[in-house]
Amino acid sequence: MAEMGWPGVIWLTLSMLAAMASSCGFFLPYWLRGFYEESTPVFLGTFRRCNYPRLDDEGRVELVQECGRYTRFYDIPSIWWQISTVACGTGAAMALLVATAGLTALCVRYVLTRGTAKVAAVLQLIAGLLMGGGVAVYPLGWGSREVQRVCGFISSPFELGTCQLYWAFYLTASAGGLTLLCSILALCAPSRKTDYS
Repeated sequence: MAEMGWPGVIWLTLSMLAAMASSCGFFLPYWLRGFYEESTPVFLGTFRRCNYPRLDDEGRVELVQECGRYTRFYDIPSIWWQISTVACGTGAAMALLVATAGLTALCVRYVLTRGTAKVAAVLQLIAGLLMGGGVAVYPLGWGSREVQRVCGFISSPFELGTCQLYWAFYLTASAGGLTLLCSILALCAPSRKTDYS
């Protein structure tokens, strides 16, 4: 750690927190909370869901009381949720990649130079914008039939009906913001002025 000063340690710590938060927020289905028939809580994420209604082989609606992802990408109920899935997933993967690569600076000398810090800053900027964009387009999918079943048939884009945003949505949005902050801090991370790249 001799080559990484305190600004670098702060950047790396916040980058790891942002990467973990974005990964958890993206993967967990607790973005939207509603109730099926006013009794069973239903949770919907960009590509996963818990306690969701589906049609059985005879065309009747049954409640599946488990968490799972949609079978295929095109089964995601809205094009906006598909876009959100790709954007947030790519952003979370990029944030995780930068944070993991930053860990090597603790063990290997001269990894964190001004040049590599600029690359990390650009990657984190892109990751934060992707996550922010994914979170921003998510509400456009609230008009889908699946969301309307859970939210009282009065939901539409940016109108939740009887549902509410839940903690994983806020976690992902916060992780995107923290990743954007880390893109600025990355420029302060190298402790030496000499570029060894």
